[in-house]
Amino acid sequence: MWRLFVGFICFFSLPLHAAQRDNLSAWFVDSLVKVFPDTPAATSKLELALVSARNGHVSLQVALRSEEHRVVRVRVIAPRLGNAALQVQTYRVGNVKVNSHPTDTPLEEVVRSEVGPYPDPLFPLEKGIALEASRTETLWVSVFTPEHTRSGIYRGVVEIDAGKQKLRLPFHVEVFAATVPKEQKLWVTNWLWFDHELMEKHYPQLKSDPDRYWRVLENIGRTMAEYKQNVAFVPVRTLAKAQMADGSVHYDFGLVDRWIEIFDKAGLARMIEGGHLCGRLGGGYDSQYVLPTDLVENGQVVRKELPANDPRAEQNLREFLRQLRVHLEEKGWLGRYVQHVHDEPHGAEMPIYRRFVHIVSEELPGVPTLDAISLREDISAQEETTIWVPELGTFDERLDAIAAHRARGGQSWYYICLGPRGKYLNRFIDFPTLKVRLLPWVNYRYGLTGYLHWGGNFWTDRPFENVQPDWGGGFFLPAGDDAIVYPDPEHDGVFVSLRLEVMREGIEDYELLRESARHAPERTDALARTVMPTFTEYLRNVSQFRKFERELLVLAAEAQRE
Repeated sequence: MWRLFVGFICFFSLPLHAAQRDNLSAWFVDSLVKVFPDTPAATSKLELALVSARNGHVSLQVALRSEEHRVVRVRVIAPRLGNAALQVQTYRVGNVKVNSHPTDTPLEEVVRSEVGPYPDPLFPLEKGIALEASRTETLWVSVFTPEHTRSGIYRGVVEIDAGKQKLRLPFHVEVFAATVPKEQKLWVTNWLWFDHELMEKHYPQLKSDPDRYWRVLENIGRTMAEYKQNVAFVPVRTLAKAQMADGSVHYDFGLVDRWIEIFDKAGLARMIEGGHLCGRLGGGYDSQYVLPTDLVENGQVVRKELPANDPRAEQNLREFLRQLRVHLEEKGWLGRYVQHVHDEPHGAEMPIYRRFVHIVSEELPGVPTLDAISLREDISAQEETTIWVPELGTFDERLDAIAAHRARGGQSWYYICLGPRGKYLNRFIDFPTLKVRLLPWVNYRYGLTGYLHWGGNFWTDRPFENVQPDWGGGFFLPAGDDAIVYPDPEHDGVFVSLRLEVMREGIEDYELLRESARHAPERTDALARTVMPTFTEYLRNVSQFRKFERELLVLAAEAQRE
């Protein structure tokens, strides 16, 4: 059988050649442009140019297409850089099925009107690729520039050897003197769901091998840390085990400790994000406000969900928080701990929410509280919450309230979930990739110091076939809202996605914007306003964005030379 050999020989100069011979085509595609199985072949004699900061990442795509009337086996040889400074990781881009576009969203805001296969998961290139006739396959190449790399131009080539057919695609990476700071300023959390029922669907035999559960957690945590997540969600109320001691409730924080220690080892937990203390009966959005409460009945501890006005609920909550504070202080974790109280308080819940935020502040003095809140609700009921996390798309006209909150010493992050839609940014699989890259630009543009998403790994039973969970009543979540990684049980970890890759590059943009602002705040702010004039008006042209990406690197380099 005829075999196609694809080799990456990087960072030395080779002459420019066409990217198409007979029935075989290979071409570069900007990493902010999605490639589909039916994307037609393209050719270009232009050398691909990338720009990079030190301690930063850039990426590119290589599309392959054969018009042979049979399957062509493609063997990919990983790059061998020798003494070259830059580091390369290669992936095969996989596809998942999008069944519907987000509601209330114009078609011009999605990549294309058709539903069907969309690129997202990235699989490490360990084996060959079967290049089917008239079907485009894509390789993703991620390039990391170490901190001490000298600025300058590093040339490379993608060489494709198919016997008599030889294709070469030259490229270069221009490394700037700008450096992405080691200490990240932007807080990033994707909530990771690790309840055993969910995990056992994707990582078999966890019950027979309990240690595997913790290996999976550590591996997932390490991957997320590599992609700039620095906040670990810890469901303290669930993990802490209530026990009887001297006739009262005493909490064993052993599982809390192991959870935090695992994520510390993975490098994930610069901030420890304590899970919600309050909830709603049955989980319904408009259900009764309740608190999980540990009670002593007939000499045993039982957990019940009690209404917020039941004095036993407040008494038990206070006792839990007192013990938690003592324990966190003993472990040396109190200084990086923050506490959720109640998710998305609204309507009649507002005065109740205000009371419990105050209780938490009394029992955990100095510990910030944070919650997904709404600036359309009673602001006074939320003033004591330290970190506001409103949903993107809901506070366009309430930037004054956010500024006032900051003036009082508070912070504001933002979150996205099944919304916003329409013309707003989001990370849905069928949205243009540039929308993902620009999410951290929202943080800089509007002075928001953190980003939160509820769905880090809330997988369906078939996470590669179904990326739109049924939320009940015939409502399906937008594609990819549930997760930004995919399970990899063979390696007790996860596969990353091209959205996660691009989000990392956007986070690095944020850090460079902050660096640039130290030297030239007016020019930096003007750049950010040009890229993103408003929440719904922002660059949608990839080529234009690349010009401003270069300008940012120039500004950041100037700032760091001072």
